[in-house]
Amino acid sequence: MLAPPEPTIPELEQEAPPAVPATHAVEEYKGIPRKLWYKLGPHGMSDEIRDWTKTCIDSNPGYEVMLMTGESGDDMVKRVFASRPDIVEDYLALPIPIFKADILRYVMLYDQGGVWSDLDISCEGVPIDEWVPEEHRETADLVVGWEFDWGWPGKFVRQFASWTIMSKKGSTHMMQVIDDIFETLHQKLVEHNVTVKDVTLEMMGDVVDFSGPRRLTTGVYKSLSKQLNQTIGEDDLSKILQPKLVGDVLVMPGRSFAASSNTYMEEEEAQMPPKLVQHHYAGSWKNEKGGED
Repeated sequence: MLAPPEPTIPELEQEAPPAVPATHAVEEYKGIPRKLWYKLGPHGMSDEIRDWTKTCIDSNPGYEVMLMTGESGDDMVKRVFASRPDIVEDYLALPIPIFKADILRYVMLYDQGGVWSDLDISCEGVPIDEWVPEEHRETADLVVGWEFDWGWPGKFVRQFASWTIMSKKGSTHMMQVIDDIFETLHQKLVEHNVTVKDVTLEMMGDVVDFSGPRRLTTGVYKSLSKQLNQTIGEDDLSKILQPKLVGDVLVMPGRSFAASSNTYMEEEEAQMPPKLVQHHYAGSWKNEKGGED
């Protein structure tokens, strides 16, 4: 094999490029970390789930895909809350899979930040880097979207979708949700006179309230109220057609994460950002055991 040719004299004598001044150095990325989180059940991924998740993975090649299992989730909780053995013991003892899965999504985001996605979510082709308006990318600590906000007749309870959540590392809002879940857990243990390993779905009440979307929603209200030293609630965040920043929480309109759950007039749709994800409502946890066998 022939050796490569020696460089010519001009190439050897060519001056090195000038050093880049510090003021022009590449700035540190300050947005939501480029991590896409999934939690696998004991049966792994079905072909249908692979198709859905592939739409998000393929349209975001710059994102690190984080696939968690029950075992790796347990290890994460042990590490993150090494100084809180009460949380670790309670989490490991919980017998209801959906409770642990809900808690784990908040722990993942608190610990490392990124984008949480349920397995039955498909992406609509808009890169995740474009989900948050540019003017909010450095400021937004947490990004949530309304599941129910617009077009429902009569009285209804608004809640954020928990199937898609974006967060920076160490969010106080995620920690508030985690704290609230375990506080309620202990209240229920006293009420029913049982230990954690003996809790049932019925004892904890509606999953949506205990660890799901409404827990996320009330936790964000509470943490924002503390942060801003004023009461923040539904009236401050709802009935929106464009993303709304309150404190460091960016709330996305219902069309963004839950287009099928909200109804808009044609003129309202014209004012809104594009649909970002589709929830397919696979609901593998909706059984008497609260999760896959």
